[in-house]
Amino acid sequence: MKIVFVVNNKNNRLKKVLPGLKNFFKEKRLGQLEFLSTERRNHAIVLALEATERGCDFLVAVGGDGTLHEVVNGVMQSNKAASDYPLIGLLPHGSANDFARTAHISQSVEELYSLIQTKSVQGIDLGKIKLPNTGEVRYFINIAGVGLGAEVAQNIAQTSSVFGPGFNYFSHIIKGFLKYSKKEVNCTSGSWQWKGKLLQMAVANGRYFGNAICVAPDAVLNDGQFQLAIFGNVSIWKYLKNLGNLKKGVKITHPQVSYYNTHEVRIDSKDACGIEADGEYVGLAPASISILPNAIRFLMPAESQ
Repeated sequence: MKIVFVVNNKNNRLKKVLPGLKNFFKEKRLGQLEFLSTERRNHAIVLALEATERGCDFLVAVGGDGTLHEVVNGVMQSNKAASDYPLIGLLPHGSANDFARTAHISQSVEELYSLIQTKSVQGIDLGKIKLPNTGEVRYFINIAGVGLGAEVAQNIAQTSSVFGPGFNYFSHIIKGFLKYSKKEVNCTSGSWQWKGKLLQMAVANGRYFGNAICVAPDAVLNDGQFQLAIFGNVSIWKYLKNLGNLKKGVKITHPQVSYYNTHEVRIDSKDACGIEADGEYVGLAPASISILPNAIRFLMPAESQ
């Protein structure tokens, strides 16, 4: 058995966690262990790609949603057949850990060990983003955001906060509302179309984004479809009024808020409308986003769904 850990080296929270993680798994003598640390942005993509190509049984992201996003993309970029992909796991120590909330994955090293030992695995879906203007393809495991979320993701990547990740997310969302110019967007899917000024759209495989905002309460990780939450011409005051309900997973009843279930969606805009995936900035519309059912096998508790 070979287990590869891809560790976010820029995450200060891991400095105390990593020694204990290494010692714990070495003591358990599960098999061959390899710990790989990132050195730059998108380095986890390269490390995960190389680990997948070399061959391993388990590939564990140690970090947050961004680290997991890169690990998934590294696996998906490999030349391996899907049946030969490693089982992917997560030890969530990031700023938001939103995917872990949907999957009910804790920060417990003991629980991670148990999941590996028992091979507690579920097949889950991935989203696939195609950007025709650049030819880029990006995969996401949690949520892709269109509009405000992409701008917030860019700003967060360039700053830090002494008050913690929750405050950092919230402050950038508020700043985004105050500065953001809503984009004219046209969204089309098989049976419906939405057109208008867009504040934010979430194309959701998981339920949470933006540090525990349950934007898509009906999303399921392995049902072969997205839940879309579209916030059109919504004001900052209306958003703040409903923030508590969003945190609780209550759908917002408002003429400018819409929810859809879909397998794919096409997004077009004449404006410079940004797109992010799992909190990582991807690029600008136009884009097509589609679901890949049961694309990977993931280490998670049996009761997660």
